[in-house]
This record gives sequence, C-alpha cells and structure tokens, in this order.
Amino acid sequence: MKLLLHCCCAPCSVSCVKYLRGEGIDPHLFWYNPNIHPFTEYKTRYDCLLEFAANEKLELDSVNDYGLRFFLKETLDRINERCKKCYSLRLEKTASFAAQNNFTAFSTTLLISPYQDHDAIKKIGEEIAAEKKIEFLYRDFRPLFREGQSLAREKKMYMQKYCGCIFSEEERYKKAAGDKGVINNKKNLSFHITHSPLFERLSILTGKEGLEKLSRIKVLIFGAGGVGSWTAEALVRCGVGNIGIIDHDTICASNINRQVEATSLTIGQAKASALKKRLLEINPECQVTAWDNYFCRDNAQIFGIENADYVIDAIDSLKSKLDLIETASKAGVTLYSSMGMAFKLDPSRIKAASVWKTEGCPLARLVRHGLRKRGFSGDFITVFSNELLPKTQEDDSSCRSVNGSIVTVTATAGLLLASLVLKKEIGDRG
Repeated sequence: MKLLLHCCCAPCSVSCVKYLRGEGIDPHLFWYNPNIHPFTEYKTRYDCLLEFAANEKLELDSVNDYGLRFFLKETLDRINERCKKCYSLRLEKTASFAAQNNFTAFSTTLLISPYQDHDAIKKIGEEIAAEKKIEFLYRDFRPLFREGQSLAREKKMYMQKYCGCIFSEEERYKKAAGDKGVINNKKNLSFHITHSPLFERLSILTGKEGLEKLSRIKVLIFGAGGVGSWTAEALVRCGVGNIGIIDHDTICASNINRQVEATSLTIGQAKASALKKRLLEINPECQVTAWDNYFCRDNAQIFGIENADYVIDAIDSLKSKLDLIETASKAGVTLYSSMGMAFKLDPSRIKAASVWKTEGCPLARLVRHGLRKRGFSGDFITVFSNELLPKTQEDDSSCRSVNGSIVTVTATAGLLLASLVLKKEIGDRG
C-alpha cells in the first residue's frame, strides 16, 4: 500500500509510524497544518517533523503555508464547530495531494490523540475519501498515545502544550489562570447550567451551589447497556457537566426492551455514539465523549480515568470488570460498580453496599473471588440485587445464549448508581 500520512506533529507521528511499519506499510509523510499559531510555534513543530522524517528515513511532502488569515477566515463564523472545520481542511488537502500523486490511501496522526474528536475525524476522513475516490485508512491509534509521548520525550522532541490554534492557546491560558480574573470552561458551563430553565426544578432541591458542583464533575461510564445507559441519562438530566461513555457494542433489536439509546431507528449503530447523541439532545451544554471501545487493561490509558471524579462500572465481562476496578482504585477515583441484573424481576430488592457485603448475587460472588485472587484489598460501593428467581426448564437449556432482563430492574440499578454520585456531591438533604 502506498500511504500518505498527514502529520499534525512529530510526537504524534512516532507511534503511528511504528505501528504502520509493523503492518508492512512505510508511510509517506505529509505536512499541512494552517491551524498552528503563532508563527514561532508553527516553525518549531514543522522543523521537528523535518528532523523526525530525516532520522527515520521517511519521505516528506509539505504545503508549508503559515495560514493565519486563511484559518481565521474559515473558522471565525463557526467557533463552536471550528475543530471539525479544521479536521476537514487538513484532511481534504491531504486526500487531494494523495489522489493527484497516485497514492493508494491516506490517513492522519490526529487519530492517536485522546483529546481530539475521534469519531468526527473518522467520519470526515471517510466522507472526503468517498468524494476523492481514494481510500481513507482508518486505525484507532489512541492506545499508542502514551507510548508515543514517552518515545518522543526520549528522542528529545519538542512537546507542544496545546493543539495548535489560537483558540486552544486561549483555553490553555484560561485553565492555567483559574480564578485569577478569568472564567475557565467549567465555570462558564456552570453559569449556563445554573441559569438554564432545563434545571430550574432541580435547583430547588440542590440549590445553586449544588447545581454548580454537579456541572463541574466528570463521570466516566463503562458499559452503555441496560444499567449504564440509564445512569448516563440520569446524570445528564441532573446537570452533570462532563460525561464519558465507553462501550464497544452495537445496538440490536434485543436491546430495545431496556437500553436508553436502543430504538427501532438506532439498530446497527454503535451504542456509545448513539447514547452520546441522545444525551446532547437533552443538554447540548454537557461535554459528552463517546469511545466505541472495549475496555481492558491494555487500553486503559486512553480514557483518562485518572482525570475523572467518578467511574461507573456497568461492564458485563468479568475480566474487564476486574481490570476496571483495579485501574480506578489505583487512580484514586471514586468507583461505583453494578453487579448482575439479569434474571431479576423485583426492583425493590436492589440495594447499595460494599462489594464485600453483597449477597445473593452470582456475579458479585465471582467478582469477590477474582479480586481476592488478584490480591485486591480495597473497597468500593456496589449496586446489587439479592433476588434469586427459581430456574425454569428454559434456564437450564444449553441452547440459551442470552440472559433474561427487564427495564424496571436495569433502569432502577442505573438510577441508583446516578444517585450515589449526586449524594456524594451535594449530600443527603433529607
């Protein structure tokens, strides 16, 4: 394959090139980044990429055009959509160059960053590829991000502090300034939330201060099924300002009986992305990130668990569940975990307790056993049901590959998980 690889910078290129070479692809590098400002930043990044290409014996073509006026002209009237416009500008130029110079495909190192809108990059790349009649080589490079950063530091590359555009530099300054006369993103979000009619009735219960607290927290929800999807919905409707959804599965017809994002119109869509769309329809001000990924120990670093305030575990897979529990605990993040909600009919039997004090739940028993085998001695709150339904002849059938479940139970568990977050943030106001 003759691949043209758009490079946003040298540090992001290191692991991408290494990965592609592992596939037998020696990429031809391409520089076009009119978003990078000021000029000193632009030149430093460009020179760093030139040095990287020379050291790796890679060919590099570039449209070396410091495009301040062009970039501002293209983005000033669409500030809120500037990132997507920026992706489009760079990928369209890359695809055009690839098509004109007989490349088989094009791709971009933007796909390695956990801070960019991965889904938007993929969608835009595929749309441009169809228009230009050339292949967009999609790879989820995000699991390689930390490794790439470490390798770049070892090579003493210039490590930039912001994505490149003057708007991201402004946001970096605001975050650094904090309370020193500058309103940062989270405070700006809390202003919108506390003045929004969406949360007028909620604020009567939480008070303005409580609502502001909720607007500033970040919650990661692993699993967007019958439990996790309702947790996400409840948190957004309660004014939580930053939510991440992680789920690798796609929606099928059998999900419709219990999962928020599952409807007859969303069958075949990725669960995390479909749920993100719904949550933003509820509160467009909420910062929602969707990862259509399967969580495991090997890719744990891409989700930014250490930067979250809460982790909600609604994973079905035992191994992934144990991996997440260990990862969240080591990161010092507050963890709430859902145990088994299949084969339950009575939502009144659901309760919250320490994982070591659960009873009547087969999954909780397996979790405790697995944690002991791993030498885990920590503690965290679980939501579980001690209801044990009598087995039927169908339950015993070796042909059964799915578990019976009902929305009244799964949703109750999800709402209870959300309520644990609310209680910890605003206290028991009873």
